[in-house]
Amino acid sequence: MNSRPPTSIASTSGTPAAATAPSATARTGTRAAGVRLPYDALPHVVRGWVERELGSSVVSAVSQSGGFSPGPAARLVTAGGRRAFVKAVGSALNPDSPRILRAEVAAMRALPELPWLPRVYATYDDGDWIALLLEDVDGREPPHPWVDEDVDLVLGALAELTSALTPTPWPDAPRLEDNSTFSGGWATLSKAPPDDLDPWALAHLDRLATSGERARLLVSGESLVHWDIRADNLLITDAGRVVFVDWAWAAKGAGWVDTAITCLDLVTSGTTVDVDALLARHPLTGDVDPDDVTTLVEAVTGMLTERSRQPAPPGLPTLRTYQRTTADALLAWLRRRRG
Repeated sequence: MNSRPPTSIASTSGTPAAATAPSATARTGTRAAGVRLPYDALPHVVRGWVERELGSSVVSAVSQSGGFSPGPAARLVTAGGRRAFVKAVGSALNPDSPRILRAEVAAMRALPELPWLPRVYATYDDGDWIALLLEDVDGREPPHPWVDEDVDLVLGALAELTSALTPTPWPDAPRLEDNSTFSGGWATLSKAPPDDLDPWALAHLDRLATSGERARLLVSGESLVHWDIRADNLLITDAGRVVFVDWAWAAKGAGWVDTAITCLDLVTSGTTVDVDALLARHPLTGDVDPDDVTTLVEAVTGMLTERSRQPAPPGLPTLRTYQRTTADALLAWLRRRRG
């Protein structure tokens, strides 16, 4: 599959992409990276299930740090040479993480086989531990800051994927407009504005407090959207195949939403790509009112700002710092978009 779009989507600034994905030690604060349990620490029953599904013993397990689940996420190789990717979590690590992985399992079971998705091998759920066994995609994550070549590849593939997922192949998917988790941040903060709130946000807090409900109306649609596209939720192969992973937040919504969500990660990364110009010409957002895009960005920024002020959840020590870093970058972008 060649996912490169026929014309360039990104600006012409930037540098060529790195040949390999950055290591965990090379990650910056703009990337989503948590602290994961190693594969060997999985319960014996779960590791036994993995080996039965793969047909032989696991001889190599390389942990991946992207994302925030405290459970293992590892690239596996068996004695027979078979490769796979496993992610798993139990309630003792974080009480909410099994629910999130179960949501991803439901989405992966509902998604059709498409070149932009990893193949599902098997799933496991004993009521406490849940695991998902997937194709091990031999690819790299886009580096931070994002560069033009990767923007072209990913957003070109996203346009194709969105077309394939419209109308949604999962009629029972959650509806994005019913997701209140992203819409109430500014409204919550407006009830008792913190003294150290960003001055621009504080000056516009009355208007921002209404952005969440407006955004919920705007994201309604008939596509199946990923809703969590970041560099760590993507893989790009040497052949140019783009694979979108981590579908825990998949929902039925407007087809333009994922392009806007991807642009949040571009902005956070410090890219030299002109993100506003990109949104204006991309096939999924070019005809969308720029104010609608800005309203969605405002709502997500409010969620991140409010949540970054909460205590760290169990097993997720890096989450609040990432949310705060992202919110700060998005606030600066919002100030420019609002003039």
